[in-house]
Amino acid sequence: MYPLSFKMTAGCGFLLIWVIMLHSQFPFSTGCLQDERSYLLDFKAGLNLSSGRLSSWRGFNCCDWEGVACDYHTSHVIRLDLSNDPYQFKQQLTGEVRTSLCNLQHLQYLDLSWNDFNVPLELGNMSSLRHLDISRNGYLNCSKFDVWVRNVRSLEFLDMSWVNLSMASEHWGDALSGLPNLTQIHLSDCGLSGNIPDLSNLTRLSHLHIADNSFPVQLPSWFENVSSLVSLDLSFCGINGFIPSNFMPRSRMSNLVLDSNYGLKGNLSFMLSHSSSLVVLSLSHCNLTGVFPTSIANFSKLMTMDLGYNNLEGSIPSSFGSLTSLRYLTLNYNQLSGQIPPSLCQLPTLSELYLGHNQLSGAIPDCISKLASLKVLSLRSSGLRGNISLQLFENLTRLEELYLSENQFAIDISTSWVPKFAHLSTLELQSCNIEGNFPAFLSQQYQLSLLDLSDNNIVGNLPSWLWDLPYLEVLNLSNNQLEGSLPRKISHSFYTVDLHGNRLYGCLPVFDFGAFGLDLSNNGFNGSIPTTIGIFDTLSLSGNNLTGEIPSSICNNSDYYRVLDLSKNNLTGMIPSNIGRCSEMKILKLAQNVLQGKIPKELGNLQILRTLNLNGNRLQGIIPPSIASCTDLQIFDLGNNNFEGSIPVWIEKLTDLRILSLASNKFDGRIPPQLFRLQYLQILDLPDNQLSGNIPSDVSKLCALVNNSQSFHLQYSSYYPELSTVDREYGMNFADEVTVWIKGRRTPYSKIIGQDKFMDLSHNNLSGNIPSELGLLRGLISLNISKNNLSGVIPESLGALTYLESLDLSENNLLGKIPIQLLNLTFLAVLNLSNNMLSGLIPQGKQFSTFEISSFLGNPNLHGPPLENRTQSLGFGRQHNYKELNNTTTESVYADVMDLWWAVGVGLSYGVGFATVIAVLCFHMKWRYICFSFMDNFIYDLCE
Repeated sequence: MYPLSFKMTAGCGFLLIWVIMLHSQFPFSTGCLQDERSYLLDFKAGLNLSSGRLSSWRGFNCCDWEGVACDYHTSHVIRLDLSNDPYQFKQQLTGEVRTSLCNLQHLQYLDLSWNDFNVPLELGNMSSLRHLDISRNGYLNCSKFDVWVRNVRSLEFLDMSWVNLSMASEHWGDALSGLPNLTQIHLSDCGLSGNIPDLSNLTRLSHLHIADNSFPVQLPSWFENVSSLVSLDLSFCGINGFIPSNFMPRSRMSNLVLDSNYGLKGNLSFMLSHSSSLVVLSLSHCNLTGVFPTSIANFSKLMTMDLGYNNLEGSIPSSFGSLTSLRYLTLNYNQLSGQIPPSLCQLPTLSELYLGHNQLSGAIPDCISKLASLKVLSLRSSGLRGNISLQLFENLTRLEELYLSENQFAIDISTSWVPKFAHLSTLELQSCNIEGNFPAFLSQQYQLSLLDLSDNNIVGNLPSWLWDLPYLEVLNLSNNQLEGSLPRKISHSFYTVDLHGNRLYGCLPVFDFGAFGLDLSNNGFNGSIPTTIGIFDTLSLSGNNLTGEIPSSICNNSDYYRVLDLSKNNLTGMIPSNIGRCSEMKILKLAQNVLQGKIPKELGNLQILRTLNLNGNRLQGIIPPSIASCTDLQIFDLGNNNFEGSIPVWIEKLTDLRILSLASNKFDGRIPPQLFRLQYLQILDLPDNQLSGNIPSDVSKLCALVNNSQSFHLQYSSYYPELSTVDREYGMNFADEVTVWIKGRRTPYSKIIGQDKFMDLSHNNLSGNIPSELGLLRGLISLNISKNNLSGVIPESLGALTYLESLDLSENNLLGKIPIQLLNLTFLAVLNLSNNMLSGLIPQGKQFSTFEISSFLGNPNLHGPPLENRTQSLGFGRQHNYKELNNTTTESVYADVMDLWWAVGVGLSYGVGFATVIAVLCFHMKWRYICFSFMDNFIYDLCE
């Protein structure tokens, strides 16, 4: 027996011999090469590492450092991955990539993505590189991109997405073509432009992703020759023209993404007849036409289909039931018709279904409850109808988002219903005819972030638990019949809260957070506005019973209050000068309150202000010249106040002005000709002032009024898209309105914001002739220059105002005949020429046959219908036959004669009384004005 020590010595010797033999066959490294270690440390020294990243880069063996990998045969560094995955919340690396990194000549894999490096051109000298990812780095001398990329001859994978290559030469595509081993090219959002380069000689190319660049060309035909292509992304590139017949992918293509190429056209039936290997098909926001082919059933591998925002027609074929791998189906914003096929319920993996904004019919199929994997169902504005219960969806346990708004549904929600899903994050049921109390099941939906139940008939008190849902950010309950008060303080953080158009009352709450929007308008809130109401981008409290002063603290934070609407309340005091600190404000509405004092000059600091509406207060003084700095102003309404002085000539600096209303103030002097240099002005509203002098002949310079309504409306929408709504996506519907004189009365009118054009100079002291240049304003809908001292004749040129619907020239000193050219005004619904000195025959035919006598009264020398028609109606009705009287008895004759004289007496009495009234009206102007105003309003009410 050998001793134990001998056995151990022999065993260790044998193990050593075995390790030596193994190393001779499979050599491995015990650490990195020291020169390469020094290169890495020098690279590290060029970085800003305040975050503590790369703390592991110490010690002898660099192969164990974070992101570093070595070849265990040669000890060379072959891989460096310092990518900053944003989903792992790593700290972004900054600084410069020193050229010492380029000395790692054996490096095959380099990933520096999602950092903020200054990348050197010397990377092109790394001839061993196969994988290069420097995406999401903003600094690169891209003017020489095509030079250095040619040298990386071994490159197989290149990702420079979101790196600015806008200065690269036009030969960048040729440089890539010289890299024969390339399999993947990712250059999305690099600022590239021009033609799509020919890469057909890259026979191994499998992925080409060059989305979000500018290639305003047709799809090249060379794609047909790249049979290796598996994934193609050309979305957001501005590609136009028809999809060529030889473009569609061959049998290997799995991903085809051409989204948002608005000029791209093609027929869906033809396109889908070429390949059935697709896994991802995304062609939204193009101009695709046609119907779904029957061959759609062959796409059994398809997982994602996005054909939204096109012009597809026909029905959704039942063959969709064969796409058993489908997970995402988007067909919204098309012209699809017919019913939802029950075969869609056979898709076991379907997770998201978007069919909204189509022309579907029928009801939601009951079998939809079988889609156990469904997370998102969007049927918003799809044309569906019927009475449905929300219990239809209770078995969809994974449901997260449900959009049923704006259909012809009547949705029933049982008060005792408790659904099986508990992860609902979005619920949109706008305009779904929901009645009854607030849905109680929502109190258990703790994941809810967006809730829209607007435009329904929900009654009762607003539940208090609503403010305790932990993730609720967007809340829209507007236009219901909800009652009750709000908590005194709301600390929950919201993005938008829209409760307008309900029956809420009490004091306003304090919102202990900053948010995008708060709309509590058109309720019954009272009391004062809290000095700490909250900080909002959009705040609307209009149409309540609020009192007190506007708190000066409302604009302490200058970064908020883009929209502020406190109109239609009972607010008093002065306009706080502090509002001038809200430098981002675009809409300021304080109309119809009891505000006094002057306009603070600090409002001139609101240099991007677009709407200033102070109508219907008790403001006074002059318009401060500082408002001239608000050069973006488009709506300027100071009507129904006590402003005085002359209309300032500096208004011409407001070159973008669309609407100017200074009605019912105390402005005097002449109308400055500078007003007529505002080429976008579409409403000029100056009635009820003390203006004098002539109407300037420069009216023809009002370009917006020279254009007809239709052509200018197209321009208008591009100039001021914010007038109609602000952020409709989040439920904030902020419509503007202006009070103008329409058909005999001043009316709040919002339609004009979009297209109509008005001019009202009535009830002033204007004199002289009506300028013939008014006939050039062919876009006018309404013209009112009544109640002035205008003289001369009615210009024949007014007959060219073919879009005119209302014309009021009454109570002036106009002479001569009514121009026959006014018969061309075929849209004219209201005409008032009364109380002038017109003469001659009233034109007959067309629209003139519809006007009542009130349109022409007070012109003694005017004749013709309807004036004669009125006179004839006041005469005797019929003549008696006296031959019949001779055949009657004396008594009957005597009775008949007495009846006749009685009738004559009554008629004479009526005539004398009527003549007396007419005489009084003819010679007493005030009574005549009162009488005919009453008649105008009476006729207007009858016609409404």
